Amino acid sequence: MTEAQIQLQNALTTTFLANLAFLSEYDNELYHRVDELSRMIENETYKEKYALDFIMENGEFDIYDIVNNKYLYDKKPKKFNDELINKIQFDEKQSILNVEQYFTFKEQYQVNKDERFNFVNLREYNILTLNDTFGYTSILNDFMNKDSKKLKRIDKFIFLGTLLGRHIPKIAEKINAKTYLILERNLEIFRLSLFVVDYKILAKKGAIFSIMDTPRDEERKIFDFLKYNRLENYIIKLSTTNINIDKYVDNVLNVLNTLNPVGYDYNRYLYTHVNRTTQYIKEKYRILLFDKIKEKCNIFYKTPILYIASGPSLDENINWIKENQDKFFIVTIGSSYKKLLLNGIRIDMITTLDEQYVILNDKQFDEESVSKISENTIVLASTITNRRILEKFNQKNLFLYEVFFPFHIGNLAFDGYSIGEVTLDILLKMNPSEIYLLGLDLALNQKTGDTHSKNSDSGIFKLNLQEKQNKNIFDHRNSLIKVKGNLKKEVYTTPLFFTSIKSTEAKILFKNKKTKIYNLSAHGAYFFSSISKRIKNVRLDKYENKSSINNELKKILIENSLMNLSINSKKSINKEILFMKRFKEHLERFYQVEFKNYNLFLKRVFMEIKKIQDKGFLIFNQIISNYLDIVVPYLLYHFNDKNLINESEEVKNVKKIFIKQIKDITNDYILCLERLTK
Repeated sequence: MTEAQIQLQNALTTTFLANLAFLSEYDNELYHRVDELSRMIENETYKEKYALDFIMENGEFDIYDIVNNKYLYDKKPKKFNDELINKIQFDEKQSILNVEQYFTFKEQYQVNKDERFNFVNLREYNILTLNDTFGYTSILNDFMNKDSKKLKRIDKFIFLGTLLGRHIPKIAEKINAKTYLILERNLEIFRLSLFVVDYKILAKKGAIFSIMDTPRDEERKIFDFLKYNRLENYIIKLSTTNINIDKYVDNVLNVLNTLNPVGYDYNRYLYTHVNRTTQYIKEKYRILLFDKIKEKCNIFYKTPILYIASGPSLDENINWIKENQDKFFIVTIGSSYKKLLLNGIRIDMITTLDEQYVILNDKQFDEESVSKISENTIVLASTITNRRILEKFNQKNLFLYEVFFPFHIGNLAFDGYSIGEVTLDILLKMNPSEIYLLGLDLALNQKTGDTHSKNSDSGIFKLNLQEKQNKNIFDHRNSLIKVKGNLKKEVYTTPLFFTSIKSTEAKILFKNKKTKIYNLSAHGAYFFSSISKRIKNVRLDKYENKSSINNELKKILIENSLMNLSINSKKSINKEILFMKRFKEHLERFYQVEFKNYNLFLKRVFMEIKKIQDKGFLIFNQIISNYLDIVVPYLLYHFNDKNLINESEEVKNVKKIFIKQIKDITNDYILCLERLTK
């Protein structure tokens, strides 16, 4: 070995050891995996598939693929790296633009805002939000239709694949982003990069490494990256090696979709959740106290629950349900109960969540179908359910559950992307010993592409499973993605269902350790910590035919519910009303403050919002946070423009719109709260 070769080897070893020392402190789990791989290579218990090779004519390193007898850089590493570096510019190319579509509309839509407390469909709420966003786009004359834009900065950056990573420090130095995500499918390749790249440069800002992770850990790290400073997700720049990057972009888009603020926006929070809940408390509807139910309910110790949703798997198992119905306490949702009644299946409890009147009235709870519900069937409805739907049910069997955040101090409220996971969460709070899931597929029929069971009273779609997906279009209902299946290796689902899958797993994570959840859905997605089981393998011999426990459950629900607010809850609301009125006065003084640029304005906005957060007013904070989640990414996008002129004047106009809209929200919020003090 020549002196030059010895010096090169020493330099490589020094860099590798420095990276290991860095990882041992920064990402200890990754450090141990790299260290273990090194030990296996040294002990010859792992046969290397890749080797580090120095290309003399380039003066650069390449990766030799031993198995396939080829070079990953094609012996042109310098050219490869230079192209990656040169592709990254301060523009919108090679990036994910994540600003809501509302900001592309060039006109307002008509809606009677005076009737906002009485809206019955989502379109009306959507128009309210659209018209709010139009206030910004019209005054800034920016409808996101520019052909090209020179950015002042790039806040978030993702490296898709590392190879040897020689391009990474130079791109990081060029871009100087705030946060980086490094994704690599092959631990051995990443280990080779530790010999030739100093990764500490990324950690000076903030970096998350996802190297050959399990799908679950990969999702978690992508989520951590996107959740951190989530308002800066408005534009995420990408650099890709195009090697070992399969599904990375899809996974980022899927997780990004779970953070979508328009899934349930601030106008719906205010005019359905706050408006209707305060009305129902004033009108003395019986509202369940799930904090107490969780402590006291013990009737499901020997009675298994069969929870039936309206996914495609329901169709194939109707006969099994009918034959074994006496073994279970049967719970279903609004879109499934008519099919069960039609097949002579007893229903012990029905749940509903949706706030829309027309859909529920026409498809689920029409007069004829409601009249067929047994007088023994318990109905749990959310506090956002339309009043005209609530009035259809037997009032003696009707109980309401709170959603999002509770008005009753100490109560447990429920949230989720669909009635499917919300119902499961409700059942988990009743301390069951066993829950059997059927029809909670959150995936498509793997043969036909149907989203729900036949004749389901839900929004049924049919997707073409053979159609090639357009990667430039990401639609939360119509795009196809693959996830781990419950009884199949993989199943097709949609981004909308994916959000519910993640929400379901979050509910299961906090279940009682003694509760077993068996997922019987043949077409369904897998839920982490559930037990996959084929129906033919379910052993029901240990279960005797169960006599109804509805009366026992109803007694528990009555004893652990209220038809009015407690004294402490009223005191809390009076305190919040007083704060909100002072907050409005403070907004008036906000008018007088001048800001040279948008960043200074945004910093002041966060200072004001922190005062709400510090007071612990969770419901109002949720509304305002959602408003910011929708509006701020667009404003960050607009003001991140090198060619912008007269920024201070534009900020002044933005400030006026912002203060007016926040004041309107605050006024209506106070109006709703004051119902509870009279």
